[in-house]
Amino acid sequence: MKNHSLSVDNYNKMHTSNLRPLNIKIDIDQFLSDIETINFQVWGDLHLEFPRYAFPLVNQDGKIKEDDPACYPLDRYNFIKKYPQFKMSPLSEEHVQSWRKYYSSIKIDDVINETFFSVPTEYLNKKSFDVLSPLKPYMLRSCILKWDYLGHFKKHVDTFHPTKWLRLWGTTSPDKMILRYEDNGIMVAEKNIEPGRLYLHDSIRPHEALAYDDNVYQFFIALNLNSINTLNTLFRE
Repeated sequence: MKNHSLSVDNYNKMHTSNLRPLNIKIDIDQFLSDIETINFQVWGDLHLEFPRYAFPLVNQDGKIKEDDPACYPLDRYNFIKKYPQFKMSPLSEEHVQSWRKYYSSIKIDDVINETFFSVPTEYLNKKSFDVLSPLKPYMLRSCILKWDYLGHFKKHVDTFHPTKWLRLWGTTSPDKMILRYEDNGIMVAEKNIEPGRLYLHDSIRPHEALAYDDNVYQFFIALNLNSINTLNTLFRE
């Protein structure tokens, strides 16, 4: 599976829009009930002034643990594996230069990526996630994100050509957050996002997101490429 990849042409045929809706919608009331007793962990080790939290649906071993790489920006996680002295440290000149040096030379197959995560946690058994049943056999690194006011991700990409995974996304609260994709150098907000709806997300296109209220939950789901036939039966249009 780690050697299987999707061509640019086939990727583009699937991603006909930034957010392509699926016939899967998570019941938000059930979801909020399901997560009442779950402890979220802080997302990563940088920018802790912004309220960003997560818990894993699929990680490396199925165990619930602190500092889970499934709930970390993987670019950052790989960097601090090589340079542990920079964990939880300010962005000094040395820190930034080490970051640039590291990322100028890495190859995606040489670092931990989405395909390294394939074991469901107990949280995936929650009732609200039953609607994911057709896709559960294909799930890779997947989390529930929780952002409060000013929680955000700066402009970035999650996937690269030739890609070895696909990304689904959704949110409980499109009225309390903004998701923007780059279009001809301009960041443009997505509209008409349905609460609880899952979408095939074009994560190769640069994008950014911001919560402007508390308790904004997002569904952050990766799939392996064996999911493609199933996904093609689940598109809403």
